[in-house]
Amino acid sequence: MQLWMSALARKQHVPVDIWFLSLLSAGALLIAGCGSDSDETEHAEPERAEETLDKLPELERGYEEFVNSDAGVAIGRPPGWKAQARGALTTLTAPDELVLVSISINRTDDALDLDPDDFADQTAAALEGFKDPVMTAEPKEFEHRYEGAEVRGKGVVRNTGVGQTVQVIVLEREDVAVVTAVVFANSERNTSAAAKQALEAIESLRSRPPP
Repeated sequence: MQLWMSALARKQHVPVDIWFLSLLSAGALLIAGCGSDSDETEHAEPERAEETLDKLPELERGYEEFVNSDAGVAIGRPPGWKAQARGALTTLTAPDELVLVSISINRTDDALDLDPDDFADQTAAALEGFKDPVMTAEPKEFEHRYEGAEVRGKGVVRNTGVGQTVQVIVLEREDVAVVTAVVFANSERNTSAAAKQALEAIESLRSRPPP
């Protein structure tokens, strides 16, 4: 694990493992949802759409395209933000390091079978590292080119007692891929401007075929 992630966790007052939770919890939820079937009935594979390169929309002034080629994800990086690709994971970090966005993409049939509302709600419920489960509101629509759902919540980090706001956003490009974006923000500092930029970045997100 790279040193900058550890430093960011100290400044954000969030355990390092939370940064990767959106990716890991989504995979765990999908595995748990599959289960084993005692019968040996063969099921026809669902027809899948061919994934094409979906170009970014016109970006806000100062935003720049960032592409994680391995994951097949492109996004508009806000001015001054740090973007990093780590295999299937893409992270965006605000200049003051008080807001971080973690983005993962899943192209499996299991992910596509889940309703975005349920996916977002279950992912938020699976977050760890807090004193108590993150208190969330009901899922609601997230306006995007793809079908989107979001869940917002608040929690207190177990080992520091510092408050955090969490926003889980699930985007489904029909019959192609499901993107999970988790926004972490220190609720004890004024992060409204950076949080707005994080959402603008997610609104620009598009998928493309991975290698």
